[in-house]
Amino acid sequence: MNVFITGASSGLGEGLAHHYAKPGAVIGLCARRAPLLTELARAVAAKGARAIIYAVDVSDTAAMKKAADDFVAACGAVDLVIANAGIGIAHRTLEGESEPIAKLMRVNVIGVTNTVVPFVPVMVQQGSGTLVAVSSLAGHRGLPGRAAYSASKAAVITFMDALRLDLHGTNVHAMTLCPGFVHTPLTAPLSGKLPFAISCDEAVVQMTTAIALHKKTFTFPWQARILRYLLKFGSERMVRRLSPPARTAAPE
Repeated sequence: MNVFITGASSGLGEGLAHHYAKPGAVIGLCARRAPLLTELARAVAAKGARAIIYAVDVSDTAAMKKAADDFVAACGAVDLVIANAGIGIAHRTLEGESEPIAKLMRVNVIGVTNTVVPFVPVMVQQGSGTLVAVSSLAGHRGLPGRAAYSASKAAVITFMDALRLDLHGTNVHAMTLCPGFVHTPLTAPLSGKLPFAISCDEAVVQMTTAIALHKKTFTFPWQARILRYLLKFGSERMVRRLSPPARTAAPE
């Protein structure tokens, strides 16, 4: 199996790389932090898989196209692409700080399209493949303290829904994963304040199961599916009460 994963240097991306690292597999590891990718590549190789490192910022359209082309050239066929890279920012909207929001949009939205779109022609030509984007429970409703984050994740859901319609009849599947709260470096600043949070390992199990089943938009864990409906159809007062505290600092 040939798999390309962004945000692979830590958290969910790292966990997904370990899951798919089977003998004979080729795993494209894409993230900004080359030293961490090198360490992960060793672990992937120890499991019998081949790792190809791409120390690239997903917001760089040209660099991501080059990485995709290189991976296709190295593998021939691509079975699975997971656009997992994403960032969070401190809640500073009321202070008028727009640059962090622009950066978040470049990574969380443009980073997804930069990852997924270059692989579409080769998958259509081969008549198979799965394109996955990682969104969030926050993508189902704008949350207080997370205006930009919620908007970016909603954009991902909408893009992948439309892409799936575009791919109808090609045997290529596009889908979105919407985690609730998962213990990762991204959520570390809010550790202990996240309702129904699950471990990274458990999240990887649920994500890979959903991918294998070709789900469309999959929100998890089960508590998050209940929260999804409460948030989507509840009053603003209810949303304020159910939402976790806003970030006071951006993750490292």
